[in-house]
Amino acid sequence: MYTTILAYVIAFLGLVMIVGGVAAFHYVHTGPRPIAARNYAMAVSMVCLGFAMGGIAQALRVLVAIAHTMPH
Repeated sequence: MYTTILAYVIAFLGLVMIVGGVAAFHYVHTGPRPIAARNYAMAVSMVCLGFAMGGIAQALRVLVAIAHTMPH
């Protein structure tokens, strides 16, 4: 039960990271002054880490499903 809740919390935080990365990319792209290319890297890494967190959450959900179907 707690592991499933943890998986959903991780998935939600991954979604928050993706949205935050897209918002950061939008801010960097439409900012008031020209911004160096290295600042785009932070926005892209936030999106990538959000997808990674989603993958970890999915792996945790699959692990819970496997653990529930195995006989004791």
